[in-house]
Amino acid sequence: MILTSSTDKTKQQHVRQSNLEMLRIIAIFLVMMGHTYSRLHPFPCASVINLHPIQSFVEVMQSCVITMGVGIFIAISGWFGIRFNMRGFARYLFHVLFVLWTVYGVFISLNIATFDAMGIKYSLGLYDGYWFIIGYLGLYLISPILNSFVENVSKRSFQTVLLSLLLFQCFFSWLTAWYDYYNGYSIILFSFIYLTAAYFRKYPIVWVEENALWLFIAAVLIISSIATFSLWKLDHAARQIRDDNPMAILASVFLLLSFKKIKIQSRIVNWLAVSCFTVYLIHYNPYIYPYLMSIMNFIYGQYVGLAYCFMLLLALAAVYLACTFFDQLRLLAWHGVMIIYKKVL
Repeated sequence: MILTSSTDKTKQQHVRQSNLEMLRIIAIFLVMMGHTYSRLHPFPCASVINLHPIQSFVEVMQSCVITMGVGIFIAISGWFGIRFNMRGFARYLFHVLFVLWTVYGVFISLNIATFDAMGIKYSLGLYDGYWFIIGYLGLYLISPILNSFVENVSKRSFQTVLLSLLLFQCFFSWLTAWYDYYNGYSIILFSFIYLTAAYFRKYPIVWVEENALWLFIAAVLIISSIATFSLWKLDHAARQIRDDNPMAILASVFLLLSFKKIKIQSRIVNWLAVSCFTVYLIHYNPYIYPYLMSIMNFIYGQYVGLAYCFMLLLALAAVYLACTFFDQLRLLAWHGVMIIYKKVL
């Protein structure tokens, strides 16, 4: 599965870095929280900020960090580098189709879904909730070009291209919303995040790596402060709580650099991280997502304070674990496909 590796599977098992795999798990939790918690907790309005300024700022700060989930995913890919090959391409498509077709088949067998054009469309990942499937596939296809660029250009040229991509993305999407893509998510943004992470790997900056966590915290505080002030005075977040915010992109990379310094090796962490993409595919599936939101709404209505936070995280952890167990079927099926493929050839 592409999202969990940049190298051949046989090599992965020996070089998988649990610190960054842990970050990958955190990233998918942020994505899940963006699809659940954030839907139940919109930005505070001016009157609420007046009455509860600190609580409002904390809520905006939570939204800021949650929004970075996708950026962290792409930054990890850029750090390791995607290695394009036809087997990896086939594995990615198999991963997507196995999960979506299995879910669709189960819902048809339970008479919850019907075999129709809309269902077929969903089972192919063709609905707006699965924009990441297409976006990451595009990144995978152009990864040989990006990798060749990273490996062969000079530092000056690297900086020039990064700056050009940044200006393009900022002007046409983040600042002006002239071409907003999917709330800023586009192959241009993915390429920029990918190359930014690759740049920090190829040209490490000592003071940045030493202070990466503090830089991440500072970036989050700056974004949250601007967004809260704008919500208070202008009734909108000034397009701060977005993944195409340049400071949010840097914050994602700073967090990656922070986790890179953590010394940990865990088979459990590595095992859980393998299934992160399956977690995304299942929890945001158009047939499953309404049931997930029903659970979230129930928790929202029954609990408050720390009990609410605990039950929310517990529910998301249960979803993650259930998806991980389901993913063992996908891994077993792919193993079977490879056995048949080798025998045929």
